[in-house]
Amino acid sequence: MRTRPAFRFWHRWFGILGGVWLMLLAITGCAIAWYDELDGLLNPDLRHASGSAGQAAPVDQVVSRAKEALPGFEPGNILLAQEPDRTHWLLGRQSLPDGSFRAVQVFVDPITAELAGWRESGAISLHRHHLPDLLYGLHTDLMAGESGVIFVGLIALVWLLDHFLSLPLAFPRLRGALSAFRIGGHAGSLRRIWDRHRASGIWLWPVTGMLALTGATLSFPMESREVVETVSPISERLHYGMQEREPPANPISFDSAIARVTPDRAAVHSVRPHPEVGLYAVRTFDQRDVDNQGRLWTYVDMETGEITAQRHDAGDSAGDTFFIWQYALHSGHAFGLAGRLVVTLAGLVTAYLCISGYLLWWRRRRRSDRAYRPSR
Repeated sequence: MRTRPAFRFWHRWFGILGGVWLMLLAITGCAIAWYDELDGLLNPDLRHASGSAGQAAPVDQVVSRAKEALPGFEPGNILLAQEPDRTHWLLGRQSLPDGSFRAVQVFVDPITAELAGWRESGAISLHRHHLPDLLYGLHTDLMAGESGVIFVGLIALVWLLDHFLSLPLAFPRLRGALSAFRIGGHAGSLRRIWDRHRASGIWLWPVTGMLALTGATLSFPMESREVVETVSPISERLHYGMQEREPPANPISFDSAIARVTPDRAAVHSVRPHPEVGLYAVRTFDQRDVDNQGRLWTYVDMETGEITAQRHDAGDSAGDTFFIWQYALHSGHAFGLAGRLVVTLAGLVTAYLCISGYLLWWRRRRRSDRAYRPSR
């Protein structure tokens, strides 16, 4: 069996069966590349601070006000405002009177420590408060939980494979290969649609291929680690392997834990309490960071205030380096504004490839039907 017809068969049916899902992932990916900007634009009441001048309120006061305003709330991650006009963003869960829990996000003014508002995480709603999270959920798991994550990961894997199997279709002969980058034919013709489809895919092939690979590794982190570990060791975040213990009765404050790590609050990305191991994880910005997440983890004992361990996500191995780049590349944050613009362009081009692929299939199918239709 010749390979080219087999590759054409594969590419056609991947496009037909997976094109709608890939287009959804592409469009939502374009949106969440600008998640913070979109959230701030839609929800200034949540994300924008009052703009009051003065010294930042203690983090413990911020957490206390959040708990007062939302009874039963316990923060799992406190992301400190990185800009003066932004609110602190507290991610956690709220215990309800019936004994159940719900994931919530609480927003608090960094100067006045007043509650700006809150929202339920993962709510399926078109309300402006929930729209950014809805887009994020559709992109990561189609709002379908673990089964959705698996499906999205499979789409990414098949898309990655399609990147390589479609190359022989774009370059059937080495002679005249440069013509694949150009667009010919008259407006509206099948040739023009095909040329645009092919040229768009080739020009953005390295970027869309990277998005397919990183999408698969982010969807299947454990399986990806097992594969990478066959060639390079990988280190875990330290609290994963720590021995569990009873939370201290009188833990030190969040502010004390931060002060043990750095005197500069602006250097702190976030603080995570890990009572199950009796530690605070203080994340700070570091010169080894490849994005805007603050990748240096410093662990502070909740009881003694001692620094017990420290690790940067870059680690010490090639495997660690590989994984620190996955989210940074997929989101575009690895290269700042330019990176996000390129990722957005790649998402738009991917959506166009899905649409033009369906159009090509439909036009060719109609032409084939007319060719074999018996004359009267």
